[in-house]
Amino acid sequence: MRAVPEFPILPTVRYLLVQAGEDLCVLPLPRVRRIVRNLPVTPLPGTSPELKGLAEFGGEPLPVLDLARLVGAAPGAAPPHPLTVLSWAGAEGAGELVGLAVDAVIEVVELAAEAVVAAGDGIVQGEATLGERPVRVIALSALGGPPAGARAAAGRPG
Repeated sequence: MRAVPEFPILPTVRYLLVQAGEDLCVLPLPRVRRIVRNLPVTPLPGTSPELKGLAEFGGEPLPVLDLARLVGAAPGAAPPHPLTVLSWAGAEGAGELVGLAVDAVIEVVELAAEAVVAAGDGIVQGEATLGERPVRVIALSALGGPPAGARAAAGRPG
């Protein structure tokens, strides 16, 4: 009887693959709540360019961030059907719901943890290759919740 070779089973993480400007990014799937059509946004004066403004979702104010600007991606062509990905940002279990404006949602993918090359402590946790395409791995925990300007406009303390 021949022995069957053992191959290590590598843990994988499921991600949502999105287009943000010229970049492909992956968002950790457990942190994604919903994908909706582009939400109407009210801009807030004096906030950073990454914060598109506030939208209303479920009767509550929702800060909407521009994912392409957050990752420093070059702007792409105007998307025909932009979307907002509702995601939990901030520390695990203590995060707040935010909207991430993206150009397109492509598919759900799996990446092995070993496939991610660390990039630093910011929102871009690392980079990986999917097929032959480079993708940026997004750490929503690095957002730390919505920016102070959005919290104040929503009536929440900073």
